[in-house]
Amino acid sequence: MALRSLLHHIDTNNLDLRQLDISNTASIRSHSCGNTHKGWVRFVNEDAFLELSDARLWAVADGMGGHKRGDYASNAVIKALRRFSRKPKLLSSIEDLQNLLVEANEVCQKAFRARRIGSTAALLFEFGGHCFFIWAGDSRIYRIRDGHLEQMTRDHSLAQEKFAKGELNQDEAQRHSSAHILTKAIGINRHLKLELRCSAVKPGDRYLLCSDGLYGEAQAADLKLHLSQQSQTEALDGLINVALERGGRDNITGIIVDFE
Repeated sequence: MALRSLLHHIDTNNLDLRQLDISNTASIRSHSCGNTHKGWVRFVNEDAFLELSDARLWAVADGMGGHKRGDYASNAVIKALRRFSRKPKLLSSIEDLQNLLVEANEVCQKAFRARRIGSTAALLFEFGGHCFFIWAGDSRIYRIRDGHLEQMTRDHSLAQEKFAKGELNQDEAQRHSSAHILTKAIGINRHLKLELRCSAVKPGDRYLLCSDGLYGEAQAADLKLHLSQQSQTEALDGLINVALERGGRDNITGIIVDFE
């Protein structure tokens, strides 16, 4: 697919991928763990996640609860991404990821004649010492670096748009009724729109990919506290338990990725 087509689907935030078209060399070592829980309220787990560590790809998908068969939608995203093939060049790898998500979008569009289904998608892809974040919807990616917690993605929601316009502050946007009205997601529009950002990897970085069932119950202080634990498993289990103890009103999914 030509670069023009790539930019048609992905908002690169003024990142010139051609300047970062680095070769697949000197990849930094990584370790990851993921887990999911359906929570205490939902009968079906509409979340899904992927750890494709050999390809340096991790993903979380959250089927849209306001639609039928959200579990089908999230699994369609993960099923497509399982076929990802890491390429020798960055641009070709990003193109492949885009094409797979476009394919998942089409699957969701055509799956049920009278039902519209959809899913969020948050992808972390490491290539040549850089992390690339590709997402649609409100599943998030956080990074903790040198004790500082930072959200690397921006929610594609109506509340976030209100925040960008200055109509709501960040706390109000998180709790506003429009926080769950998505402006981008897999399956909800015929023409898929994605967003991409990039950051160089620093040894010691830890990333968390998660659905809103996790971060919606866990505050920033909880995220920072648990992500600061040395054990990935204990950190992730601790965050899932926080969400469960505070109601577990949604499906809860997370992946922790460490870079050395």
